[in-house]
Amino acid sequence: MSLESWRDRFPAIADEGWTHLRSCSVGPVPRSGIDALQAYQRAWLEKARPWDEWLDEVEEARHTFASLINADPEEIAVVSSATSAVSQVASAFEFEDRNEVVTSLLDFPTVPQFWHAHRKRGVELRFADPGEKNYVPVDAYVEQMSEDTQFVCTAHASSFTGGLIDARAVADAVHDRGGYLFLDAYQSAGIVPIDVKKQGIDMLTTGTLKFLLGGPGIAFLYVDGDLANGLEPASRGWFGVENTFGFDIQDPGFAQGTRRFELGTPPVSNAYTANAGMKTIQEFGVDAVRERVVERTARTMERATDCGFSVMTPRESEHRGGVVNVQVENAEQVKDRLHSRGFNVSYRSGGIRIAPHFFTLDEEIDAAVDAIDDVATPQ
Repeated sequence: MSLESWRDRFPAIADEGWTHLRSCSVGPVPRSGIDALQAYQRAWLEKARPWDEWLDEVEEARHTFASLINADPEEIAVVSSATSAVSQVASAFEFEDRNEVVTSLLDFPTVPQFWHAHRKRGVELRFADPGEKNYVPVDAYVEQMSEDTQFVCTAHASSFTGGLIDARAVADAVHDRGGYLFLDAYQSAGIVPIDVKKQGIDMLTTGTLKFLLGGPGIAFLYVDGDLANGLEPASRGWFGVENTFGFDIQDPGFAQGTRRFELGTPPVSNAYTANAGMKTIQEFGVDAVRERVVERTARTMERATDCGFSVMTPRESEHRGGVVNVQVENAEQVKDRLHSRGFNVSYRSGGIRIAPHFFTLDEEIDAAVDAIDDVATPQ
């Protein structure tokens, strides 16, 4: 299939005319996602009991996500947000003996903000400092670890710089100290190949809002199956028990596997769009997506540098996810000017974030950087 045919699958690009470079914030919905949402609505209107169709869609989302990270479906919980996933896991642990949680200074705020609230449970939050780098090296995590480290809970890729960590090496380091790696893959899932088994990842969460192209309101939690069955979350609901429709209020057992971390009614409508987005990624192929994203981000950095801008993003492809942060003065104003010219970008950390996807053209990268050069002053 030609790239133009792929681009035609996205109404924001083909119909609305956007140059879409914002998947680090909101990925564009494919036409199949709009169709899927209409299918959800039809089931609601036409069926006396739409639950069967609805829950089938949720289960399909579970299976589809599992296949993207080489997990078993039983190792996946369907939740509403990454924060909910972290909260559910945290509720299953005590922090008396092992009380340290390591994150990083490049993490999205939700992770450190969550763990700050658990200081009253004894959590000591520690931050890996990347120093002058725009990614967090393994040594920076190791410097913050000790025999009291319970988790390294951190971003696979930074939403601010695009910096990508070496998940396997971080996993090995925290395992050597008896702790666990809990990876936030919101900025990597869909554009960076992930294999939870080969990479030694104990827990992982992400949603489909960004590079997975599936919209907001749904997220997934992976917990290694053997580990999950030994954990008992302190917060649970009727979808986290052994027999969801058994309605046992006297002695409800935990569900097998990671489903025990689920709470109440799942995000049904969101599962429809999530499936459409994830299947689009599957069809194109994550390895193929990765190749194109690496090429387009490298082109962005080269063009921006040629125009006199600095970039707050790693040059090395092995340390780079899907974001290039072009540093400018008055980034919010520059973002607005770019929007008025049809470039859908976002801003963070003093810069314009350019986040290409597999459908992005070289000429779109060039035009976006030219527009930045026209309306912005280098920082």
